[in-house]
Amino acid sequence: MFMLQDEYKEKIDSFLRQAIEEGVFPGAVLGIVNANGVLYKEAFGYRQLEPEKQEMTLDTIFDLASLTKVVATTTSIMQLLEQGKLNLWDSLVKFYPEVSLEKSEITVFHLMTHTSGFQAIVQLWDSGLSYAEKIEYILNLPLEYKTGSQVVYSDPNYILLGDLVRKISGLGLDEYVEQNISKPLMLTSTTFNPLKKLPANRKLAATEMCSWRGRIVRGEVHDENAASFDGVSGHAGLFSNVDDLCIFLQMLLNKGTYKEERVLLPQTVQLIRKDWTFNLNQHRGLGWDLIKNPFSSGGVLLSEEAFGHTGFTGTSLWVDPTMKIGVILLSNRVHPSRENTKIITLRPRLHNLIVSTLLSV
Repeated sequence: MFMLQDEYKEKIDSFLRQAIEEGVFPGAVLGIVNANGVLYKEAFGYRQLEPEKQEMTLDTIFDLASLTKVVATTTSIMQLLEQGKLNLWDSLVKFYPEVSLEKSEITVFHLMTHTSGFQAIVQLWDSGLSYAEKIEYILNLPLEYKTGSQVVYSDPNYILLGDLVRKISGLGLDEYVEQNISKPLMLTSTTFNPLKKLPANRKLAATEMCSWRGRIVRGEVHDENAASFDGVSGHAGLFSNVDDLCIFLQMLLNKGTYKEERVLLPQTVQLIRKDWTFNLNQHRGLGWDLIKNPFSSGGVLLSEEAFGHTGFTGTSLWVDPTMKIGVILLSNRVHPSRENTKIITLRPRLHNLIVSTLLSV
């Protein structure tokens, strides 16, 4: 395994220590990989400040927030596509025949590229609705724009895609991910509902002081809608650590394979990072964001082939198939409050520093 030499590692270490001093987040874990192994892995600061301080460690498990969309849901949907159980151009009506005529043009593709017409956010957690009623509620939402006419990043799209995994596979999204992603990749800390699924001694990063739940959240999903789905949803709810995500990104860099275990076909990895919305207001792959967008969290030095995603809690993944590197940033920036948004300007600067450092080696 090739690790960065101390003189190069110190540039990145110093950058993240300064970020903590400036209050960007209480703590963070950063991992950098290439197709063959780990180049860099380090922990900084604290995984919890309240009610008592706890130091950040490399094995700390984080609430991935919207990284759930790409690690769990997109990967699951594309596996089902490979198995012939759905197609990108399958209409929503095929799976939900009760939907209105207005939504007859919406396909799996539109959900994955955030071009469906559904609104960005929906509030379900205090609705008193059952699981089935929540899905029905989303299906009955009026469209905010014409299907296929623009990109609007939308949680309802991925709530529906997570439900599609359940409808098609016969397994809950959590069970499907465990059997078809975590198990073949030997991921030991990637799961929904870690308080129930992982050993009692696991180390968990704290998130927000939640007004709805009346406590600091740790080990329970931060996203209120996902919490109302008992912690399992296509848009949020997955937890993981840097070691598991290093493996996941190496799988993508190796065109869908890790240590001879194939999770996705090379053609599928190519599909998820293709620019499917080049003619619209944003550049999107299938599930994944693309570096071509202005103000990208991946900065400006990664190649034009790079793809990534962010999570509201302070997490992000970026993969560059041209440079053959992957970057994992895991932080607890919403602890103790989501009002701290300093990470928005830090992410691109960090990725630019990483690229320039690696090119100096």
